[in-house]
Amino acid sequence: MTRKILLLLSAITLTWALSAQTYIREAEYGDANAQYRLGKMYERADRMPKDISKALYWYGKAAEQNHPSAIMALAELYYYGVDVKQNAHLAFKYFNLAAQNNNMEAIFCLGEMHEQGVGTAKDLVKALGYFKKAADEGNLAKAQFKVGKMYYYGQGTKKDIKQALKYIHLSFDNGYPTAIVFWNENQLWKYEQ
Repeated sequence: MTRKILLLLSAITLTWALSAQTYIREAEYGDANAQYRLGKMYERADRMPKDISKALYWYGKAAEQNHPSAIMALAELYYYGVDVKQNAHLAFKYFNLAAQNNNMEAIFCLGEMHEQGVGTAKDLVKALGYFKKAADEGNLAKAQFKVGKMYYYGQGTKKDIKQALKYIHLSFDNGYPTAIVFWNENQLWKYEQ
């Protein structure tokens, strides 16, 4: 029984090694999907030893070919600063590139960066514009909440309770728990007709 398990584990390891070699070969020949997958493998220690510099290299190669997932991976790595030195300016650059591909998560993050003045100048009007796009076109509950909250407080726009109710209600209908807490804490039900 032990020998069968060892043989099975050996076969799995060999299969992983061969598939990793396939990605390496395809990535070296310029295949953007393989470059992205290889970057992900190095980032997550999936069939490869974890090596963030190699992950950045392969993501960068794929991003040069406008691979949307690679661009977003770079943006998130630099924005959150996990395993790499946080770099808000690079994150802003890559989120902008991802937003050009209509990535709603990137559009939301650009809103956050403008809201907080991280990697760019603080601009609540621009922040609201990004949040609104992610809320309306991407149906992102967290963006719907941000829009509702900004309307409620009049941030980046004039105060508009009707719009605040609409977006916060959408957000909690889409399962965003913070919206429910905000709704209750501010007794927004009082404004409903």
